[in-house]
Amino acid sequence: MRCFFKRVSALPVLTLPVLALPVLALIAVLSQPVSAQTVTSEDIIRALLPNGGKGMSRSLRKQEPHPYRGISIEGQLPPEAELPRINLTVNFEFDSASLTNDGILTLQALGEALKDPRLRTMRFQIAGHTDLRGTAAYNLDLSQRRAFMVAEFLAAFYGIPRERLVPVGYGESRPVDPYNPDSGRNRRVEIINVQPLS
Repeated sequence: MRCFFKRVSALPVLTLPVLALPVLALIAVLSQPVSAQTVTSEDIIRALLPNGGKGMSRSLRKQEPHPYRGISIEGQLPPEAELPRINLTVNFEFDSASLTNDGILTLQALGEALKDPRLRTMRFQIAGHTDLRGTAAYNLDLSQRRAFMVAEFLAAFYGIPRERLVPVGYGESRPVDPYNPDSGRNRRVEIINVQPLS
């Protein structure tokens, strides 16, 4: 009898830590902040396809010309131009166009997306944006250098033809969070499908 009670009382003591480990691991994962690289290449593809990819072949044949068709994609696009796009948080070293490890992870998903057959023939503007710290001229230059770095990275490591990538700096002119000028949300790289403008 005495031996039986020892086993029963020891069982919860031994199994509780074993059962608690998966629960603690799940809590740790869920409590981590969501980072930019959680975006998948499929998320990017869906965002960049005309009409989200729904009925693409039919809609491309029948759709009206884009109202901004023929405008230069080498410069800033009109803010009201409705084109497939996605904002990505691509991290760079402070005050630099050098990519961080997190930035590289985000660009890996983008590189895989742009190699996908559904996007392979399309052109994209790589639009660099900054927050509102610093002067407008400085921020414009920094955003141009960062957009250029993204285009060079995609060409060098993913074989994306450089003529498909048009880097353009927007500086601080189009914040997504204008009420928080220093917000990290304003520091982003926007990928815009400019194929409808060609």
